[in-house]
Order: sequence, then C-alpha cells, then structure tokens
Amino acid sequence: MNDTVNGAAQAVDEEDLNTTAPNPPQEWTMPAPVFRKTSGRLPAGLERNYGVADATLEDDPPAADEDNADTSDSYVEPTPRNPTVKLMLVLLGLAAMIAFIAIFLTVVYFLFLR
Repeated sequence: MNDTVNGAAQAVDEEDLNTTAPNPPQEWTMPAPVFRKTSGRLPAGLERNYGVADATLEDDPPAADEDNADTSDSYVEPTPRNPTVKLMLVLLGLAAMIAFIAIFLTVVYFLFLR
C-alpha cells in the first residue's frame, strides 16, 4: 500500500515496526476460600452500649416437629382484612398511575411537541 495520504507522506516510527507479540493470557483460578472461626460471643461492651439484655445463643435449637405444632410459637394464619379497604387501595393506585401518565404526557407535549 502507498505511504501517502492525500498527497502527504506519513512518518513511520521505528518503535511501531519493532513491536513484540503480547504475552498469552494466563488462565485465571479462583483463590482458595478462607474460613475463619469465631467464639460466637458478643463483644464485651455491646450489652452495656446497646441494651442487648437477653442475647443467649443455643448450641442446638429445637427441631420443628409436627407433634409440637400446637405450641404458642407456631405460625398463626392472619385474618383477612376488610375487602372494601382492598378495593379502595386498588382504585387509589390506579388513579395515581393515570395521574402520573397524564402529567408525563403533558410534560412531553410542552417540551417537545409544542
């Protein structure tokens, strides 16, 4: 190819001609995980500073058995709320969406189409 561009000769550096190939990429390996053990105890002044009075750790929490399902700690199904409140919230949400779309379209009209 010709070394001229629009009738002018281009200067070629010696460095550009004597380049070496880049090193091949090395395969990445994930570093080994570091597992640290703690005592499982709270820091010394934590209870005094933040008021954590009954922070006890159990080594083996009780397993959830099916014959233990009648205890007071078991899950209680919440009672359904008033359906009128649900309907009002849905209508309020739809009105808010329609208002947002109307405001958005008004801003677009006044900024770009007018």
